[in-house]
Amino acid sequence: MPKLSVIIAAFNNISLLKQCLTSLKGQWERRDTEVFVATNYRDGVKQMLERQFPQVKHLCFSAETTVPELRTQGILHTTGEIVVLTEDHCIFDNHWCSEIKKAHESSYPIIGGCVENASERLLDWAVYFHDYGKYMLPNSAGVVKTLSGINVSYKRLFLNRIEDTFRKGFFETFIHSKLTKEGDPLYLAPSAIVYHNKSYKIKEAFTQCYHHGRSFGAMRISSASFFKRLSFVLGSTILPLLLPLRIALGILKKGRHIKELLLSFPCLVLLMTSWSYGEFCGYLCGEGGSAARWK
Repeated sequence: MPKLSVIIAAFNNISLLKQCLTSLKGQWERRDTEVFVATNYRDGVKQMLERQFPQVKHLCFSAETTVPELRTQGILHTTGEIVVLTEDHCIFDNHWCSEIKKAHESSYPIIGGCVENASERLLDWAVYFHDYGKYMLPNSAGVVKTLSGINVSYKRLFLNRIEDTFRKGFFETFIHSKLTKEGDPLYLAPSAIVYHNKSYKIKEAFTQCYHHGRSFGAMRISSASFFKRLSFVLGSTILPLLLPLRIALGILKKGRHIKELLLSFPCLVLLMTSWSYGEFCGYLCGEGGSAARWK
């Protein structure tokens, strides 16, 4: 049985996947590490993997398969004592695998790492600040409230215990929230670093924010009372102002990439407006098919 199973949910394109695997090459060549790529597209992937990355195992699913579903399938097909979830738009630090293994010498069942940015366009910075800004260095090692879904790992025995929570898709935000309420801590190991490596088209970025926001809102109030749902609907009207300010304050406290924050802030405000509208619709009308667009 391998010690470490790395699951890469691949949903973008073969070029990003190749960059992702190239950055990881050399870290999986130990006998205690296996790498699985779970894709929702076929074009050229099998040939590329056989030719350039023969050690990598490939799981291929239909184009309708969402990222949370790709994660679930990866977990169910791997056998490592430690399971790592990441995505094809990541580039890995040279010591990423070893830092995760080292961190799991502790008793913590859920351990995540930091996320840096590898793209220079302003829209890409805005997406990065929104999705991953709180995981940007510097960060201190210790128990935290959230971990990034593109750089997170679990002890297998722990996943076996909670399997019912992710059978229909691994939505880390809600799974982590549920687990912390039950007393299972999330631990951040800042030395396990990945780099977010993706350039977005304007329509793609805004559409993604809307659908993610709507899915989030709908899942958040799935079992809520009418009055709680109403409070979320009303509260979501201030999100276009609240979210960008909250993100900006978090970045300013870190003291890095202030120039990029200022230049990309108009994009960030627009992205958060799209997310907020999606969240509002999720609270008011349900997910409306947005969960199927979680890609």
